[in-house]
Amino acid sequence: MAQIDVTVADMMQAREARFVMQRTLLSRYPGAALVCLTMNVAGPVKTTPAIERAFAWGEAQIQAVLAAHAVLFHAAIHEKTGPEAVFAVQGDAKEIKRRLCALEDGCAMGRLLDIDVIAADGEKIARTQLGLPPRKCLLCGQDAPVCARSRAHSVAALFDRTHAIIDAHFADAYAARVGEQAQRALLCEAAVTPKPGLVDRANAGAHEDMDVFTFIDSACALRTYFEACARTGLACRGGDAQACFDALRTPGLLAEDAMKRATHGVNTHKGAIFSLGIYAAALGMGYDGEGSDPAAALARCADMTRARMQEELARIGREEARTFGEKIYKKSRVGGVRAEAAGGFVSVREAGLPRLCAALDAGLSLNDAGLCALVALMACTQDTNAVRRGGEEAAEGLRRAAAEMDEGIAAAIADGTIGARMEAVRERLARWDEAFIRARISPGGCADLLALTLLAHFMT
Repeated sequence: MAQIDVTVADMMQAREARFVMQRTLLSRYPGAALVCLTMNVAGPVKTTPAIERAFAWGEAQIQAVLAAHAVLFHAAIHEKTGPEAVFAVQGDAKEIKRRLCALEDGCAMGRLLDIDVIAADGEKIARTQLGLPPRKCLLCGQDAPVCARSRAHSVAALFDRTHAIIDAHFADAYAARVGEQAQRALLCEAAVTPKPGLVDRANAGAHEDMDVFTFIDSACALRTYFEACARTGLACRGGDAQACFDALRTPGLLAEDAMKRATHGVNTHKGAIFSLGIYAAALGMGYDGEGSDPAAALARCADMTRARMQEELARIGREEARTFGEKIYKKSRVGGVRAEAAGGFVSVREAGLPRLCAALDAGLSLNDAGLCALVALMACTQDTNAVRRGGEEAAEGLRRAAAEMDEGIAAAIADGTIGARMEAVRERLARWDEAFIRARISPGGCADLLALTLLAHFMT
């Protein structure tokens, strides 16, 4: 959208047209109040893509505030003089004004909204009638009317500040969305049932110290961590991907502490803290002002982690193993989650996510599509948790059985029979669950990758 300068005459003409429209609506809808939205934008340029996006946000917020009222008329106008919207509403004009002032004052973006409320008799309701203070300046925080009269700030500075507020608002909203969807992914992963050897809605799997409620507590405690990871990625846009990963180390340790406090010491999501935290930051690094490509973010995880993961695996090869995962690497060179991250979570990109999406496209529920994705992940992943609990031979047998089942699922999706076959798939997984519980086997690594698969899908 090219930037177009408007003249004083243009603005006067737009103001006159607005006045005529208001009088017409008051006459057409007797007893109704009018709500009129314009944007507080200094200078001769009144519309840009960012301003239009902020306007759309403001219009949607007003609609939410007016949800309890009968809206008799609503229209939006998009001209070079700036976007406008008008609503004819049944309700008390002063109360409506009070609620919309709370919207204007509720966040920085609200400061860009100029919302007038006109009573049925044509009177414009002023903030002073409600005992509210004047609006504040975008730059210095003083009363805006005072700054405007004294021309305390340049038009260019105010215009730049307007766009900075818009950019920051939507970046913050994106980080919050990543945190919410990461929490949703953890909750949905726990809810997918039946998962062999894993906590789900039916049972605690091969675990004695946790259940689905433990997972709920943990997921709720971690939402702000994932949001913080996304903000770290946002701050690193255009910078060094490895430096972004390094910046996640301390937040990751704090997240583990928050998890253990929420679960009374139980390790529910340590692997997810690592994997989903990296992915949340990768989403932030790829944010372009509106969103981030979820598939590209998975690949970006490799750029973030490859060097550090290679350093860690090399150290493990030289030194005495300190954990079971390190012992497995020294013996069999199975890199576990470190190798997954260094490879950009290829199992999710090439197995879990495509299978989930294909199953959903075939009409399966999220639960059943999640089961299909889990089987695909189990078929291609060397799960160190399964090795730790069941041994290498049992883990390899699990992979082969999952690969055979995954092949059948893929064929059923391709020929359109997956819906009819899902009952048999669920029954087989339930039998596996019983066997895994007896053998104390839990493919927890695949569960974390399923959560990551779900998050990538939710962010699409």
